Amino acid sequence: MHRFSLAAAASAMVLLMTAAEGGATRVPAGALKPPVIRESFTPLPCSGTPSNRTTVQQEGCAEQRIVKTDMTIDTLNKAIFAKLGDDLARRRFNAGHRAWLAYRSAYCLSLSDVFEGGSQAPVLDAQCAGRINSQHIKDLRGFAGDVGAR
Repeated sequence: MHRFSLAAAASAMVLLMTAAEGGATRVPAGALKPPVIRESFTPLPCSGTPSNRTTVQQEGCAEQRIVKTDMTIDTLNKAIFAKLGDDLARRRFNAGHRAWLAYRSAYCLSLSDVFEGGSQAPVLDAQCAGRINSQHIKDLRGFAGDVGAR
């Protein structure tokens, strides 16, 4: 199965699980935890000068950006999660995060397919994930402001 198809299937499953959660039983207090991003790669180092990097160096720099922005997302997720009013809101927030992460993966893999099999494909995938993370941080900051204003 194509990588994009797998990610799209994962996104569909998250949406189905989210819809089913409306009638879910209550989870014991303290059992729900804010989402945390766990990447499947070991980040390469970022080296070389920006205008003269090999593809491996480009990939490393992009991965370092992912790791840095993941930590910011995790911090924002934790703050938002703590402000949510009840377990249903927290479950929906977690499901939304899983769906967003599945989208990021599917979209960036699809974008990198332009160079599938080549050394530039993982670079494009990683650069895309970093860009999407940066936009998500802006969205989460807005969400944090909204949930804090209630």
